[in-house]
Parts: sequence; structure tokens; C-alpha cells
Amino acid sequence: MSLRFLSVISALPLALAFSNTAPLVSWSSHSSSSLKALPSKFPHAHALVDAILSGDDICSHDAIVFVEQPELHASDLRTLSPNTHLARALASAPSSRQYPYLPAADEELDLATLLQTAAARCSSTFTSHSLSSAIPLSLEQKQKQVLSLALPPLGSDLAQERKEALGVHDELLSTTLAALAATHPKHLVIYASLPSPAEKRAVSPVLSLLTHRAANGTTTGGILAHYQLLTPGLITTLLVALFVLLPILMFGIQALASIQSPVKTEVPKGYDASERKNQ
Repeated sequence: MSLRFLSVISALPLALAFSNTAPLVSWSSHSSSSLKALPSKFPHAHALVDAILSGDDICSHDAIVFVEQPELHASDLRTLSPNTHLARALASAPSSRQYPYLPAADEELDLATLLQTAAARCSSTFTSHSLSSAIPLSLEQKQKQVLSLALPPLGSDLAQERKEALGVHDELLSTTLAALAATHPKHLVIYASLPSPAEKRAVSPVLSLLTHRAANGTTTGGILAHYQLLTPGLITTLLVALFVLLPILMFGIQALASIQSPVKTEVPKGYDASERKNQ
């Protein structure tokens, strides 16, 4: 029991390592060399947004769309159905990048300023919209656009409710992007959740959940229904330990246990020690 408890405790740092992170995915309706050239790692989400908007071919797009989905986690994207607009867009896009675990920056991101700077650089019109209902956007076809679209927060800690809310938001986004593609076929989309510095400094969500549910006496769904403890890295480590390191250790112990001391020399038959002494 104690060994099992220690194993769970040792896995918690790996789970908490992703507690203050958020995903960002981006795709382009046509091939984008800047998007493909992005490094695989960034210190935080704000640096990645700045790098995308500062790309050499950013102005080759008819429209740049930033979609902010508050409270989005990487686990939410993993549970998306392949039939959703977001999953199909990422699968079919000529250029796309995915960053599931981006830490929050130490300073608040002035997203509006970044988008307005990109709009001025590309001689585009900057507009901001809140996607609370499926209202089609009215865009001028000949005018380049930089759009900031804000989706409602997911608002729940339960995995099933988050999945349903994300499905509703995906339909809103699908309607909006379909209207956009009709007037601006060459477009770039950035879909992300940008955690604030306050969220980064907050108490770990895992510990907060345990404290909250212990105080209220509720444990509905368990912690695995809200947070991902078994990350791909942790699963790989467990598999290597169980099927590679542990068999090697057991083989070594058995080999050491099978070592025997040399057999003592037996006295020959008919040997008389007193007779040998007289000689």
C-alpha cells in the first residue's frame, strides 16, 4: 500500500506541470512558410502569438482570425470528435501547428495592440466580435481583415459538460469561418486560450479541487474526470519501468541468488588420518 501511495505522489509533479498551461492551434487555408518554420517550443503563449503575427508572409492572407476560447485545456481538444469543424480544419489545412501546453506569461498580453499592429502592417481592417450566437459576419470582400473573435468560457469542471459546451462553440465557429471563407479564401486562424498571469500565480487547480471537494464533502466524478494525470510522458515512463527495467532487475536478482559457493573437498574413501600421521 505504501509503495502504491508513493507511486501516486511521485506522479503528481508531472500532472501539475501541465496545470497552468493552455493550448494553441493555428492553421492556414493555403501553404504558409512562416507557420511551418515556427519552432517546436515557446516560453509562453504570448511569445507564440507575437511570432505568428510577425511572420514574413502574414500579409499574404486575406484575413487573420484570432479565436479566443477561455478556460480551454489540451484534454478538451483530445476529446473532440473528428467530425467537428476544428478537427477537420486542422486535418485538411495545408499548414497547421499545434502547441498543447503553453505556460502563461508573466505579464498580461495586450492582444488588441498586437492585432492592430498586424492590421496596420498589412493595411487591413481590425474588428472585434463576441461569438455568443450564430450571427454571420458582414465583411467586405475586397478589404483585408484582422478579426478578434471571443467565444464564451467553457464554464464547467465536468468533462462531459465541457465537451458539450465545446461542441456548441465549434458550431458557432464553423458558421463564422464558413462566411469568412466565402469572402476571404486565403485566411489564417489562431485558436487559443490565453491564461492570465493571475491564473499562473494561483494555487494549483488539482490541489484547489481536492481542497474544495473535501470541504464540501463532494467527490463527483473524481479527479481524473477533471484533470489529466496520466500524460503521454508518464505513460511511456511507466511502460519502460514495468516492461524493461523491472524484468532486468528481476533477472539480475535471480542470477545473484543462483550463485553457489564452491563444493567442499570430500575425504577420500579409506583415508586414515592417524596412519597418515605416523608416516
